[in-house]
Amino acid sequence: MALSLAEEKQTARLNEEFRDAQSPVLQAISNQVCGCCYIGNSWTTRSEADVMIEHLRLTASHDLLDIGAGAGWPGLYLALQTGCAVTLLDLPEIGLRLAEARAEADGMASQLSTVQGDAADMPFPSDSFSAISHSDVLCCLEDKLTVLRECRRVINADGRMCFTVIRLADGLIGTSMDRAVQAGPEFIRSNARFPSMLQSAGWQIIQQDDITGAFLASTERMIAAEKKQSESLRALRGDEANETVQANLRFRLQAIADRLILREFFSVVPA
Repeated sequence: MALSLAEEKQTARLNEEFRDAQSPVLQAISNQVCGCCYIGNSWTTRSEADVMIEHLRLTASHDLLDIGAGAGWPGLYLALQTGCAVTLLDLPEIGLRLAEARAEADGMASQLSTVQGDAADMPFPSDSFSAISHSDVLCCLEDKLTVLRECRRVINADGRMCFTVIRLADGLIGTSMDRAVQAGPEFIRSNARFPSMLQSAGWQIIQQDDITGAFLASTERMIAAEKKQSESLRALRGDEANETVQANLRFRLQAIADRLILREFFSVVPA
């Protein structure tokens, strides 16, 4: 499936972000915010990753697919903790290469496969995986329903899927809607609610949790960590770009505090 121009620009931007994310200062900030020791590009904390392990019931016999995997957080962690095989799927190539290097360093290269591909048109046979995870990915994709249908196609009948997603609050209009869209990921808008999309795509919801409070706390930690590292970040990004990042974080924090954007956890099984 061909990418839209917006998706192509997003992929190019993410490749640039992964180049910067290798810097010690950004790695330290990510670790402080998420409680992990990986290069991260989602808001998933270590405790949330542990919840995913529990809900997916992961063991060494499972084949896990992590979609929008970035540089391997949390997919590599899930595999390291449980011994399962993991396939990381994403479009930005740099992130996947970083994940391969991390798996090699952790002695788990034999557990890992990486695939550069589109989540809306996955290059896997049907019933390929026993577990699927994705962290704050659907809010960064245009065709959310097609992705959920593809997930349903590639999972086996006894499989499970867990994911987190950032979404717009219900009933927003006017200035509130404008603030929420500006504060959220670039494809946060959706034509339908996630429970309806999941049902349409052939999934049954086992658990749905509002984790906006944790999202707010993580954003507060991010702002504090960036403030502490401000001198190093100005050297890395430049003064103007760094101030833009800081302003955007503060704007997002207020939108979360006002519950204009929400973050949710879903645990689902094939219907």
